[in-house]
Amino acid sequence: MKRRDFLRNTGIITAGSLLLPSFLRANAFMPGFDALNQKRLIMVQLSGGNDGLNTIVPYGLDEYYQNRAALGLKADGLIRIDDKFGFNPALGKFNELLDKGWISIINSVGYPNPNRSHFRSMDIWHTASDTNEYLSEGWIGRYLDSNCEHPYEAIEINGKLSLALKGEQRSGIALTHPKAFYDTINAPFFNELTIPDTENAELNYMYKVFNETRSSAKYIYDQHKLKPNNSEYGGERFGQNLKQIATLIKSDIATPVFYTELSGFDTHVNQNATQSRLLKNLNDGIGSFINDLEKDDLMKECTIVVFSEFGRRLKENASRGTDHGAANVLFVIDKNLSTNAMSYNAIDLQDLNDGDPKYKVDFRSVYQDVLNKTLNVDPKSVLGKSYDELNLFK
Repeated sequence: MKRRDFLRNTGIITAGSLLLPSFLRANAFMPGFDALNQKRLIMVQLSGGNDGLNTIVPYGLDEYYQNRAALGLKADGLIRIDDKFGFNPALGKFNELLDKGWISIINSVGYPNPNRSHFRSMDIWHTASDTNEYLSEGWIGRYLDSNCEHPYEAIEINGKLSLALKGEQRSGIALTHPKAFYDTINAPFFNELTIPDTENAELNYMYKVFNETRSSAKYIYDQHKLKPNNSEYGGERFGQNLKQIATLIKSDIATPVFYTELSGFDTHVNQNATQSRLLKNLNDGIGSFINDLEKDDLMKECTIVVFSEFGRRLKENASRGTDHGAANVLFVIDKNLSTNAMSYNAIDLQDLNDGDPKYKVDFRSVYQDVLNKTLNVDPKSVLGKSYDELNLFK
């Protein structure tokens, strides 16, 4: 095969299962997950800007209904948390987690000088950067660079690799299903490749990356087959993504970070029906995932973070929707939360920033806590500096 054909054909393998080669670098494999020294972090991204005010509803604040005559959810239909806040009725499983003390609801999460562009705001969340700072490495990518050796130590169940998982030296792996990943990299086209006799360092490196990627694909697929998972999952496609993660966790794969996405939250028009459907998928998927892990007593090894790139405006628009906002609600799910983990629920609907509730908790403070307590690394080595302590975990 001519070299230019190899370069053209291996830049990206599509079929929604593998990105290659710039995102994948592998070395020798670790023997298994070190549950004694770290837990697993599962990041769930709600793409499009979920409306936090209709997720954790501040029904006890007059300004909520004053600004949402059409979209305001009636108090008697909510799952009440206290005399001010209630869950969206689609989030019954989240309320059960609250009753167990397994969930922290953190309102007003954001960052200074918020950006209302989907792409830019998500980049800020992915890189843990300031608004005026443009970084090419994600915060999980920097974690991989400084603490890991293998691409499978961060796996995204998605058709593409998010910026959050891209590092300077190492990056994670994006796949839709371990078998599809394995089958693609072992297709006849690739099996016919041979290592060229060349002094071209870049071409040699690409072949080396390809061979290491094939080893990664085999490792992930072999782990996925170890413990067949017959659990039923709700949440449609999102739930099936979580099932792939649960199956890998049950296999004791050496992966401390998993990442997945639920999209469609850009609700400018007729919001309530769309958001209700999406929150039900979130609720059912997360509920199935936790129940599945609990069968093997594995939730104690996991932290789940659910976030969105921004919230929505307080005031509804003329299309029974909401426009791009700023601060938002974020969920941390863990069996080892501290007693003060529910204390970050302040929302001020009178003191606004250009129509948006102001942020009170920097999202990087959440990253700081999970880096420290879940992944057991020095947060400053990843984030570059320290942020306010939340002390979410015992």
